[in-house]
Amino acid sequence: MALSPPSKTQTVAAIDVGSNAIRMVVAQIDETGRVQTLENLQRAVPLGEDSFPTGHIERETINLAIEVLRGYQKIMEPYHVDRLRAVATSAVREALNQDVFLERVYMSTGINVEVVTGSEEARLLYAAVLDAFQNDRLPPEDMSLIVELGSGSAQLSMFHENKVVFSGTYALGTIRLRKAVSPAHRAPVETVDLIKRFILPSIDVIEHGSPLREIRHFVGVGGDVRFAADQIAKDAGAGARVKTIKRGDFLRFAAAMGKLSAEEVSKKYSLPYQDCDTLGPALLTYAELLRRTPAKAVRVPYVSMRDGILLDFVAENTGRGLDELEEQMFSSAEHIGQRYQHDVEHARHVAFLACQMFDLLADEHRLGRRERRLLKVAALLHEVGMYISNRSHHKHTEYVVNNSDVFGLRVEDRSVAACVARYHRRSLPKTTHANYMALNRADRTTVSKLAALLRVADALDRSHTRKVKDLKVELRRDEAILHVETGEDLTLERLAMRGKGDMFEEVFGKKIILQS
Repeated sequence: MALSPPSKTQTVAAIDVGSNAIRMVVAQIDETGRVQTLENLQRAVPLGEDSFPTGHIERETINLAIEVLRGYQKIMEPYHVDRLRAVATSAVREALNQDVFLERVYMSTGINVEVVTGSEEARLLYAAVLDAFQNDRLPPEDMSLIVELGSGSAQLSMFHENKVVFSGTYALGTIRLRKAVSPAHRAPVETVDLIKRFILPSIDVIEHGSPLREIRHFVGVGGDVRFAADQIAKDAGAGARVKTIKRGDFLRFAAAMGKLSAEEVSKKYSLPYQDCDTLGPALLTYAELLRRTPAKAVRVPYVSMRDGILLDFVAENTGRGLDELEEQMFSSAEHIGQRYQHDVEHARHVAFLACQMFDLLADEHRLGRRERRLLKVAALLHEVGMYISNRSHHKHTEYVVNNSDVFGLRVEDRSVAACVARYHRRSLPKTTHANYMALNRADRTTVSKLAALLRVADALDRSHTRKVKDLKVELRRDEAILHVETGEDLTLERLAMRGKGDMFEEVFGKKIILQS
């Protein structure tokens, strides 16, 4: 994420192309990072109604989405928006004709919609939640869970000591729930039983693969849980950014809502019918997750993913929040590495050496903070492929990284990190390597530079004993001399450097010389 110096107030817009609606917020951000909302809009577009059952977004629905986005463009015009970020979530992400949708939107509106991963959704949501809790922080020594049940999927993220320990996306969205219980003329008790039978297998999977039993703070995000907070925690005040519902109160309210039909909910709470159809199933899902934890309350922050996008704009303009973002990303990468039982200490040390070389050679590679971040992620995961097979493990590593949700890593950045990790050994990039050639030219150049540094760093810890504690680089016309501080024998490292220094020499035009 490139930083720009603090400047005059900027007008920004964030568009969320969701599963049942397209939402937009327009805001002003001043040089201190203060955000003032100018517009907050929502229009129903049933993308998920098409995508989830058939995997195909219909032409009429695409036309409606384009119509809504054109309307948003007209609203943005008088504000002279400086920066816009538009993201699409699970409905577009799962559509087989995703490319058709994105291309038609771009041709018709000029808006480049980015399809975000589940981990990027979770990261944006986490940033927004953290901002809402800034005056009432969750104790870092306790395990916290953030749950958002959206229209298409459920996002779960767990944090301990301000680090990600688990993050996952599950097919438990409200549209899927509604379709599971949609047949009419079913008694409420039968509906509740069917909902539980539908959601319990997924929740069992979540419980098996995550530390749900260690959760002390349960944070619920989304319109359905906000509705529950409005009904139960009325004394918190209309302007409260976070409301708290006692565990027993929430479980009782969810059970009561599950027994009501959509017509009864609409009549009792004066809500539009379309908003009532999934309210009971959604609250029952939150309740079932809550039951699997010992949390004593549900904390409900009034935020959305769009708030996270606005905070990204703040970070881009001021640098605020970038350090924490990167720490969460690296923590997530480390937990993925541990899942694949790699040598954790070796990975950390290679990441340290690679980043040290990156900093020392800044004038040579001319890359920025984003690239340094991707180098560290690739270094932390460069040997995970050995879990699959020691033979060609670099190729398995590329596959694992490409198919893992590193918290906060965008799709295009994940592809770069996967290629960098692949080229930590053996062959240099070739035109026959599909994933490498799928990158744009700038990212292919980035991969070559970062992989050259990673190969050198990996060679410096060939023995996996962390002999090299620190290094300095002396550049000459045709040589890069690495001065390392160690009193130990570096025979293995010198041999490894002969095999792995080739990419550095090709990319930077200098032969690596190791001196101790």
